[in-house]
Amino acid sequence: MKLARNGIDVFYIDESNDQRSYVLAAITIPMMRMVEGEWHIVWPDRLRIAREWRRLMNAEVKIPPSKELHGNKLISGRGNFYKGLHNFDRAKASGVYRSILRNLDQVLPPASIMVTSARREATALYGRTRLEAALYALMQRMRTQSANRQVNAMAFFDQGHPEYRKLYRQAQVYLPTGSRQADGWDEGHSSKNLPLSMFFKDANEKNSKHCHFTQIADLVAYSAFLKIKAERNELEPWQEQYRLGTLCDEIPTSLRNTLVSPSRDGIKRLG
Repeated sequence: MKLARNGIDVFYIDESNDQRSYVLAAITIPMMRMVEGEWHIVWPDRLRIAREWRRLMNAEVKIPPSKELHGNKLISGRGNFYKGLHNFDRAKASGVYRSILRNLDQVLPPASIMVTSARREATALYGRTRLEAALYALMQRMRTQSANRQVNAMAFFDQGHPEYRKLYRQAQVYLPTGSRQADGWDEGHSSKNLPLSMFFKDANEKNSKHCHFTQIADLVAYSAFLKIKAERNELEPWQEQYRLGTLCDEIPTSLRNTLVSPSRDGIKRLG
């Protein structure tokens, strides 16, 4: 495999679901880029930015850099996020969550977020349903983005889903993708095999406790999950009270990759 002309990207992926709605979010971070005619490993620069972002978060909303971010715990007033010792009440937690999402452009590059969602009752996507369908759609978009950017790539999943590895390995060889055109692909076929051929490594698991980028993927995934729940009128009363279905809208538009998920909010909804 030759190195792609524009370097290497890393995808950090996390999910949120309740067995009825399934959401996956991927965060893209550049790993290698050509700078002034020479190849540079640029990932450490992004890590430095992420660490500074966490220090600013501590100064502004009193969440210590060492505290692992979990969207579900944060928004529900659990997890002892305030100074690492106390809980926010739900009203304060909503404001803090919104502030964090609103400032993600301080740490992430443009068009670095993509989200897919599936419903329990949705029609299968190439034989996949529920969370696997959302992952399948996500990998199609990861492939499209990498091809458009002419980069190689690798993926890190949060721990706890061994089924991801199997599906990811299959997608490196066989990943049928539908055509947006009415007449389909060449010779009128409705799908074409577009595998993750530019992904050069097996799927990796990452302990989110030690990864700022996986934690960001968690925050994005859970906010999108609440938006999907709101669209289905499935929010709990207290979630409706704090308008948590609008959390996801706080993410800066510059960060949403609407080229691979053309909806205004950058979420690809299946079914």
